[in-house]
Amino acid sequence: MIIELKISGNVRERKNGLIEFRNPLFGSVYGRSVEELRAKLERKISLAKAHLLKKPAKKKKSPLLSAFYEETYLPYKKSRNLAEHTIKGIEYNFNYLRQHFDKPIAEYTPKEIESFLLSIEKTRKAQLLQGLLNNIFRKAVLDGIIEKNPCDPIDHIIHEMNQGKALPFTDQERFFVSLFADEHATLAQKCYFAFVYLTGARRNEALAVTRQDVDFENNVLHLPGTKTEGSDRYLPLFPLAAKLLQLMPAESKFFPFCEAMVYKIFSRHCDKFKLHDLRHTFGTIQICVNKIDVKTVSLWMGHSNIQTTLRIYTHPENLDRGIFLNGNLSETEKQELLKEKTGKVCGIIERFIDEHTQIIPKF
Repeated sequence: MIIELKISGNVRERKNGLIEFRNPLFGSVYGRSVEELRAKLERKISLAKAHLLKKPAKKKKSPLLSAFYEETYLPYKKSRNLAEHTIKGIEYNFNYLRQHFDKPIAEYTPKEIESFLLSIEKTRKAQLLQGLLNNIFRKAVLDGIIEKNPCDPIDHIIHEMNQGKALPFTDQERFFVSLFADEHATLAQKCYFAFVYLTGARRNEALAVTRQDVDFENNVLHLPGTKTEGSDRYLPLFPLAAKLLQLMPAESKFFPFCEAMVYKIFSRHCDKFKLHDLRHTFGTIQICVNKIDVKTVSLWMGHSNIQTTLRIYTHPENLDRGIFLNGNLSETEKQELLKEKTGKVCGIIERFIDEHTQIIPKF
């Protein structure tokens, strides 16, 4: 039997009466009649043509790392209600990346990311950039832009943190005497450093304090946390801190100046230490001199657990090594001497306040 078809193949009639058409593309196709076989073949031909004509889906063009950051990642982070300081840190670190490391996000490999990070001289900077890149690529995976995070196979950059230390009493005195005599620093700038010393506030927490954060009537201070959600906290408004704040004009923020100015002034008067060391000094004095319960001090400082307070913010040996190592003194005698030295520093601050007190505003 001969059937006219537009494709080549072999046709035969089987013993059971079915007509079989064999073709390398379709295999064996059976029909009880020529019409049925033709219809089946036409359907197969139609499906084959549709498959051949179907265009493969185009792969989405991968955005530049900088474009994904600006259009997706940064708006996402801002929507998470992060502290302003945290957002500024992200923006600052990405500006470094933008200058040295920007191409389509799908083209990055673990090897080149690792090479880039290892080329950065400062390990802390490399550590921060590794964390930022990892978070950006994780977001890209979540959004379906890439399949795998190229940061996953890379070992974490190791940075040995300088945990900071408390200022010795001699350096505390020298710092405040020099600061208060600085003709180029404003009253608010001078009071800022004394406020950090007296409250243990982080540098940006102190800069963010407003009139609404201070309850002079009940002696309560609110520190708006800038590091983590749990860092937002309340603590006692200590008498000397209250007296200090009453020097400030009745404006919204007590310390309306930028972080860069703070660092510049501090380094001018205390180049051996970091500004954050004033916070270490506060914690050490409260625990080792005033003998305040560690749990209480931990809450005042906004720590998530007391181990952080004990491990990082307690340096009794720094305050006065001679007293700390003197085996001829009892613990009570040591504490009395340390209190006396603390009082001397506070006396310098109080005299400065008294010299500038004119009319104390009523709140």
